[in-house]
Amino acid sequence: MKIGGSVEVIDGTNAHVYVFKTGDEYVQVDAAMKGDARFVLSYYETNGIRPSRVLITHSHVDHIGGLRVVYDLYRPAIYADPKEIPVIKGEMPPYSKSILMRALNPFFKIRPVPAVNSTSDLSLSSVQVLQTPGHTPGSTTYILNEGGRKYAFVGDAAFEKNGRLFVNKTFSIDVLTAEKSLEKIRGLAPITILPGHGAPLEIKRC
Repeated sequence: MKIGGSVEVIDGTNAHVYVFKTGDEYVQVDAAMKGDARFVLSYYETNGIRPSRVLITHSHVDHIGGLRVVYDLYRPAIYADPKEIPVIKGEMPPYSKSILMRALNPFFKIRPVPAVNSTSDLSLSSVQVLQTPGHTPGSTTYILNEGGRKYAFVGDAAFEKNGRLFVNKTFSIDVLTAEKSLEKIRGLAPITILPGHGAPLEIKRC
């Protein structure tokens, strides 16, 4: 589904997977659950394109579960905050505040991805990296500047419901830090916020 400019969201996934074009490259943001990978692959097959890079906002399973499928097929360069990389590479368990989520982690095993780059090595002139920790220690927002408009891929640093942005306190590792990151995101206005869960939200400068 078209969002604006070159930005699209892939239909059918639990946590949103976004794709945008910059120069000659197609860039994917997040990778949803393993079971949702079929929607991602179908999107690329239908449009006759492939991702050259994947930007990961954070390492919860609903955002990286399908990453290995995309990696195996297309071999894109993957980027994440250094605090999230050990989870993506399978070197440590997912960050989890909830006792329930820790109990469920073994049932949602993530297939590790061997090659993950630090966001500090990301070289895309149209994309700015903003640290928005709290939901997880390395939660990251990617800001796309395109055609005079800005889009912020915030992952779970901000949830949207009924036109309102909020912090999901149940799943945030550090709620106070997450609230500060949310204020940082609101301060990016004017901008279109693209959350991992919920609808796109355009926020205007007060």
